[in-house]
Amino acid sequence: MYGFDPAISGHLAAMARAVTESLAFVFLDERGGTVGLHHILSASASSVDVPLRTIVAVAMAHDSRAIVMAHNHPSGDAEPSAEDLRTTRRVAEALDSLGIRLVDHLVLAGDTMVSFRARGLL
Repeated sequence: MYGFDPAISGHLAAMARAVTESLAFVFLDERGGTVGLHHILSASASSVDVPLRTIVAVAMAHDSRAIVMAHNHPSGDAEPSAEDLRTTRRVAEALDSLGIRLVDHLVLAGDTMVSFRARGLL
C-alpha cells in the first residue's frame, strides 16, 4: 500500500499473525521514504501502551516528517475499536503539534488490513 521496503512489509505481515498485540511506527522522510521503524511489544493479547514521548523522540531522532502507525488485533478482527480511534486521534494531535503528520493507522489481523486513512477516520 505504501511501497515500504520489503523488510518493513515483512515485519508488518509477521505482526498481523502474532498472538500478542504489538504496535509499530514507520518513520518517513519528506519524500515518503522509510527512515526508521520502532516496534513496541505487549504481553497482552488485547492491548498495547502507546508511549507518546518515545514515539516523538524517535521521530525527532530520524528527522521524520510523517509516520505510519500500525498495530495488530490477535483476535483476527481488523475492525478498529473505540480505543483505537481515541488513541489515533491523540497520537495525531501530538505529532501535528510538532509538524509531523500521521499519514495512516493500519490495523492488521491475519490477511486483513484496515486503513484509517482509506476509511476517512484520519
